Amino acid sequence: MASSGRIDSTGSNAGGSNDPGHRTLWARVKADLERRIRRGEFDSTFPGEFELSKHYDVSRSTIRAALTPLRQEGLVTAQPGRPSEVVHVARERRFGPVYSLFAAVQKSGMTQRSTIDAAELRKDPEVADRLGVEPDADLVHIARMRYADDEPLAIDRVWLTHEARGVLEQDLTHIALYDALQRCCDLTLTAGEETVHSVNLTAEQARRLHSEPGSAAFFIERLGKIDDRALEWRETLIRGDRFTVTTTYP
Repeated sequence: MASSGRIDSTGSNAGGSNDPGHRTLWARVKADLERRIRRGEFDSTFPGEFELSKHYDVSRSTIRAALTPLRQEGLVTAQPGRPSEVVHVARERRFGPVYSLFAAVQKSGMTQRSTIDAAELRKDPEVADRLGVEPDADLVHIARMRYADDEPLAIDRVWLTHEARGVLEQDLTHIALYDALQRCCDLTLTAGEETVHSVNLTAEQARRLHSEPGSAAFFIERLGKIDDRALEWRETLIRGDRFTVTTTYP
């Protein structure tokens, strides 16, 4: 590791400051660790609390406070009795902090596939507003039916900003959209906002999902971002009898 040093308010190694306007010490350590994680500095091993406290010249309680939000964000593992480690995107099948429905299906032991209803450039002023681009901007639009073991699971509609247009050349029947975005466009979501609604299927939705009209379903709206910049708006309708949501708290 590099020589020890306190963290300034920008998150870089520098002399300390007592300026009350600066972020608290643990927040500055957290910001610097996050920067180093994003750069891949800890891909092989992650230092322990004692080593980090020596490097940053702070107490171990400060290190624990800095690590807590990183664990909450899924950037660092938190397992009792075991050292922390960086969560590797490829190993966890996550794409930034955003989960993949494709990966969740595969992890459940089922085969995921999609049929493509639409894959095109399209203008949509309402979605453009959500994505923070001009109303007449060309957006990547992908509409799919999602299957798990040949049974309909979800109806999925995605809009992406124009920089993701390369994904239209990808075969999305058997790979995750986020995986395709990484491969062809070098785009990885780093943040997101998701809302889950409880709805009842209309007759047409029920027909497509092989369910009864009025059956319960989840309607998920997701705004995916790279830092503070919106990349994706997604609307997914999922059969309520084939999908569960589990939340784990640190």
